[in-house]
Amino acid sequence: MKKLLVALLLIFGAFIGLVVLMGVLMVLAPEWSNSTAGLLFMQGFQTIVLFGVTALVGVWITEDRVNPFKQMLLNKGVSWKQGLIAFFFAVAALPMISLLAEWNQGMELPSFLASLEEMMRQMEESAKALTERFLNTSSVGMMFVNLFVMALLPAVGEEMMFRGWLQRVLGKSVNYHTAIWVSAFVFSAIHFQFYGFIPRMLIGAALGYLYCYTGSLWAPIIAHFTNNAAAVVFAFLTYNGYTSINFDLIGTGDTWYLSVASVAVCVALMFRLKITTHR
Repeated sequence: MKKLLVALLLIFGAFIGLVVLMGVLMVLAPEWSNSTAGLLFMQGFQTIVLFGVTALVGVWITEDRVNPFKQMLLNKGVSWKQGLIAFFFAVAALPMISLLAEWNQGMELPSFLASLEEMMRQMEESAKALTERFLNTSSVGMMFVNLFVMALLPAVGEEMMFRGWLQRVLGKSVNYHTAIWVSAFVFSAIHFQFYGFIPRMLIGAALGYLYCYTGSLWAPIIAHFTNNAAAVVFAFLTYNGYTSINFDLIGTGDTWYLSVASVAVCVALMFRLKITTHR
């Protein structure tokens, strides 16, 4: 329990500290906030420090100065079958995620929390506007920069933090199901996006099971990257007129049946992975 408290304090302490640092930087160098390149740099820096560096330091502190990469199971690879399952799981989950996101966005808080709801919706809109500023580009080079900053860095850093560290710490005190869901809850909560909370928490839980069933952090990293990369690539294709498909609506409305198929395929893939690893 002590290690868990230390982990949570480090996670939220790092978040608050980095928010303050970013605020100071924007005051001292306001031109950064007006530059897409500057904002992308801050986004990447924040991801590396908040998730990657904090996780490495956290493991080193809570695990008696052991090798963080070994403790997180970053030193263990995945078989090509496990890698493919992780990849196809992420692809198959996209319609289900879209449906859950649509449902979550339609949620309304009680009337006495109206002011809080308005504040959260404004925060969501600001985050969405910033994301679109990054993604709406006609440059193939910038698309690859987005893949690095918005797909690869979060995939590695967040998996180190929430699966490689927090889930492992929890797993020493509770059963692995509880460890997976609690770390998934924290994973979603720290993004501070209420109207995407439920799909993000379920994604986190799925990534936790991938980590548990493969015994390697690379499986959830592959799935996490695939999910993020799909959003980046689809946004690029849509913005430049290569497709008229709305990525965010796949599996909703008249295509609801894709979400049903999505759930079935994801369950089958996870079951296959569990059987394969004899867990």
